Amino acid sequence: MDADNERDAMPEGEEPPPRGVKRMAAVRWAILIVSVAAAAFMWLSYAEGQLSRARPGAQSSGAKYHCPMHPQIVSDEPGECPICHMTLEPILRSSSTAVVARPASDAGAPNATPVPGATPAGTTPLKLSLDRIQSIGVRTALVEDRPLGDHLRVTATVVAPEQGTSEVHVRTPGFVEAMHVDQTGTAVRSGQPMLSVYSPEILQAQNELLATGQWGGDAGVSASSSARRKLELLGMAPAEIDRVVASRQPLRAITIAAPGAGFITKKNVVLGSYVTPETVLYEVQDLSRIYVVADAFLGDASSIAVGAEGHFLSPTHPDRPATGKVDLVYPLLNPEARTRRIRMQVRNDATKPYSPGEYGTLEVSIGARRGLAIPRDALIETGTVKYVFVVEPGGIFSPHVVAVSSDDGKDVIVEAGLTAGERVVSGATFLIDSESRLQAAIAEAQTQP
Repeated sequence: MDADNERDAMPEGEEPPPRGVKRMAAVRWAILIVSVAAAAFMWLSYAEGQLSRARPGAQSSGAKYHCPMHPQIVSDEPGECPICHMTLEPILRSSSTAVVARPASDAGAPNATPVPGATPAGTTPLKLSLDRIQSIGVRTALVEDRPLGDHLRVTATVVAPEQGTSEVHVRTPGFVEAMHVDQTGTAVRSGQPMLSVYSPEILQAQNELLATGQWGGDAGVSASSSARRKLELLGMAPAEIDRVVASRQPLRAITIAAPGAGFITKKNVVLGSYVTPETVLYEVQDLSRIYVVADAFLGDASSIAVGAEGHFLSPTHPDRPATGKVDLVYPLLNPEARTRRIRMQVRNDATKPYSPGEYGTLEVSIGARRGLAIPRDALIETGTVKYVFVVEPGGIFSPHVVAVSSDDGKDVIVEAGLTAGERVVSGATFLIDSESRLQAAIAEAQTQP
């Protein structure tokens, strides 16, 4: 029917639809059908990609070789791993390395204090096949509960004794007119002149002493004695007072002497300074005797008695160990490290003295004791945490934080984190640790959005 016939067929009073309405409606339906089809195709493609990623071996379906220590390195030809340079091995149906899930509560938070027995931050347990364990040369050792030696070895530090510290002050305000010791590190003896100070108050007291010396009778003697006592209290040396009395002339500046022998460790004055009694002019440290202090774990510290003989060996004095006796076991303990401090007093050699801050090894005689021992090669130290890999059934190697106290020759004494009878990795520890950290990093990256 053409347009004229349509108009004739329309009822009277009703306008016919514009030209092309039916054609536009057909176009809209066609666009809608194409859009729905495209959306369905995209969704099916996405779902198939996700399923292929989740399927084991999907990413390397064409690969024939991989690195056992770095499973993400795959190749269709033999060669070497670009990370560890190990020979690529054929891919088997079951991988020789797997990550063992560990509950989040066991993992140590990066900023938390490591707890013995917990999993160190940045590591994860591993599961290795028997072939893989043999190929990388994994060795294990038993955690032994055995008698330990009668000597305790701990790291120690040289400390200056508090009793050997002295300060130089003036007793009345004045001005520095001469410097007799003008640099730190200088050795001084007791009574050695340090500096000369002009003080108006001391000058006036000298004039009073000379004036009372002219008085006669008991009153003059008493006044002169009081004036002399005043000068002594103001810091004037008796020898200088005698010079004033003998010469009948006051001294412009008095000498301030070192209160004790030692080394100048601080100097807070220069020529011309205005000084007061509150000013610390010098600090003198007597190092004729030193302290060797060490932090021992509570189990070891309980075996150390005051009077126990000790030997301190420093890398700066390898041929001359210092010998002394423990004179103090501190009553307070470090609650975070669970340690107690011990102290040994040593006479310092003037020809080759020990200096505060030097470190070394302190060996102290103690009684018979028992403890858990593991090989030193089993211990991994990062600077913030110490841990070992414990061998569990099924080829699983779990990292455990441990607390160690000292060493017993070639072995390390464990305070907490292990139990007797467990096995720890003592060979290829570095390879196990590297793979554990790599797998932990990969697992963390996969969980991030």
